[in-house]
Amino acid sequence: MVGEMADSKQKIIAVATQRFAMYGYDGTSLQGIADEVGMRKPSLLYHFSSKEALREAVLDDLIGRWETTLPSILARAQTGPDRFSFLFDEVAQFFQEDPGRAILLLREVVDRPVETRARLAEAIGPWLVLLRGAIAEGQSSGRVREGVDAEAYLIQCIVSVVGAVVGAHLGTQVFGGGDASAWILRQRTEARRMAQESLFKPRG
Repeated sequence: MVGEMADSKQKIIAVATQRFAMYGYDGTSLQGIADEVGMRKPSLLYHFSSKEALREAVLDDLIGRWETTLPSILARAQTGPDRFSFLFDEVAQFFQEDPGRAILLLREVVDRPVETRARLAEAIGPWLVLLRGAIAEGQSSGRVREGVDAEAYLIQCIVSVVGAVVGAHLGTQVFGGGDASAWILRQRTEARRMAQESLFKPRG
């Protein structure tokens, strides 16, 4: 019974993420979410007492995953041959798995900048601490360019990753050829290349 309730809540959150991303908060109805999940609206309200409560749960699920997965990502990155590429790709993959996450994040930043900024600050805080240390270490060893601003650099990386997903659909319309997933990969690869070249000094 507990497992079924958890599954139902996760299905609701998944559908709500897509609908909030596609139609915005105001353009999304609880009835539409309930219909897509395959349950009655009162059953949905049993899990989430209001549309605002569901919105908060969606954002907790979106931003909270960064915090819960960070330790395991970093543990694996310690032994990888290219730590930077690994970390960049892990974050990019999170959004590529569900493009609605990137679109929703952008919507929330525009629609509710104060609340979203506070949530993101809490989520990316641990990343920033590690990035500062890694950049300082790299500059001391001569591998990282002098003058790199850790805070600004991290924000630019996040914008690049999110933009790679959001911009994929534009790429299919402007240039044609390939589906959105192929364009996401192309955008993500190019974003990683630019991030690497702006951070590291040329080898040799």
